[in-house]
Amino acid sequence: MQRLGKAFTRLARGSAYGLASTLPHDWLQWLRERRVLKHVLETLDINCVIDVGANCGQFGMRLRGIGYRGWIVSFEPVRSNFEELKNVAERNGPWRVFPYALGANAGLLDINVTHTTLFSSFLTPNVEMRERFPENRVVRTETAEIWRLDDVIDNCLSGIRSPRIYLKLDTQGFDLEVIKGAETALADVVGVQTEISFKRVYDESPGFQKSLAELQARGFAVVDFLPVSSDLDSLSAVEMDCVMTRQESHHTTATSLLRRRPQILETQK
Repeated sequence: MQRLGKAFTRLARGSAYGLASTLPHDWLQWLRERRVLKHVLETLDINCVIDVGANCGQFGMRLRGIGYRGWIVSFEPVRSNFEELKNVAERNGPWRVFPYALGANAGLLDINVTHTTLFSSFLTPNVEMRERFPENRVVRTETAEIWRLDDVIDNCLSGIRSPRIYLKLDTQGFDLEVIKGAETALADVVGVQTEISFKRVYDESPGFQKSLAELQARGFAVVDFLPVSSDLDSLSAVEMDCVMTRQESHHTTATSLLRRRPQILETQK
């Protein structure tokens, strides 16, 4: 019986490996990303995900797809994207949405809206990468409102009890600017997901060494890297999502956040 059990295990393992080798690369990548994200959110007991650069709500729906039922707080400055995001959030709450960007300084700034709006950025697309990403082509600009996360965090967390925050950044080269405007709020963030560049898709975007160093200096350590895009012809990675967690053994409470500053008028649709 024991010998039969071992034979069955070998057969099952071989079949699994064979099946995996026939699945598309993107499918395997999708499965791995879901597994990593679900594990991190559950391990950290996350009940609030701040999604910066939400586009049309794709990441939020990914969260719902892996069983996350906590709060989502999304920011998206491109007007057409925000309207779609708002509709998605209304059907899949609890989910708050804000029609502006986050950055190091509050104000107004022109954003480059691209043919595929996933590439829209405050930065200039790199000409040399245009062949790799032909849809990263600017079709118009819009004036976007920018706030610092430190100035709006109270509204983000209003009514959320004992928030444990996962900060997800996908701002097309602007992630570190968001971090610079969140120095106080970061004390209550236990996990971060940021897009880092091995090749510059945008002229002014920081390299991966700087992105990692800035977050490591703020107390975060790398958990995993999730592929975003690569250039197989030149055998090189282009962009990856870096998942990080705070390594400190204690965090400030939600009460400390709520008493920090006067509330900013919330724009919630």
